[in-house]
Amino acid sequence: MGLFGWMTRRNPSPNATAAVSVKGLLSKRPSGPRNGGPLASADRGHHGPGPDPARKVDEDIARILRGELVTNIYTLSSNETMVGVQQFPPIFRQLGTEVFETLAEAACQENLTLDPSAAEYQKILEEHPAARDSGRIWSGVYLVYGMGANRRDRYNVQGSMMLAMERQLNEANKIADPELRERQLESIRTSSSDEIRMDRLKQQFQIDRTRRLLDYLYGDMPKAVFQRLVSIEPALSPDEIQYP
Repeated sequence: MGLFGWMTRRNPSPNATAAVSVKGLLSKRPSGPRNGGPLASADRGHHGPGPDPARKVDEDIARILRGELVTNIYTLSSNETMVGVQQFPPIFRQLGTEVFETLAEAACQENLTLDPSAAEYQKILEEHPAARDSGRIWSGVYLVYGMGANRRDRYNVQGSMMLAMERQLNEANKIADPELRERQLESIRTSSSDEIRMDRLKQQFQIDRTRRLLDYLYGDMPKAVFQRLVSIEPALSPDEIQYP
């Protein structure tokens, strides 16, 4: 699964909200129960598959299932908020169907044989009755495998950001003028800290959303089970789902 590409724009006003446009593939995708899934029917009052009205779904997840834009709001400080607009790929309209389950298995199976740590995802989900009985194990594996790969990559990015900040601070410390040096140091600390915090917020946002997608997928995702899934750091990433 691919990572998101972000184009950020900060507003000059201290109370402004900056818009961030995001399009790309998410790191994971779920699917639904054995009876064709909550999204299998197309005659529910809207076009194409959609969430089952009988199943409780928050609006954020419902938008993903309908193929609409979803919004991520990140607060960097008391006076700055960033807004991310994201659209999940069309395959998400097939969540809960055999189509998605089959494609998820094809995207994960080979890499799991080469990535022993990631193979734990399948084992953990198969031990969870709600996941096992759903008939959608591979959909969940794809979801958490992508989350784990993204989390691993985000840590690497954040480490690079911290090293870059240290280099910039070292350079700024060579400025002879004390007042100018202090202004430059403060500017570097502020901008670098905001970049790192933004990346951490994006990472946490994805983890939280993955938990809610698993709740939707299986109807139940206990905290202890999810913590086991989050603790895994895969060496590889799942292949992107290829939807005809």
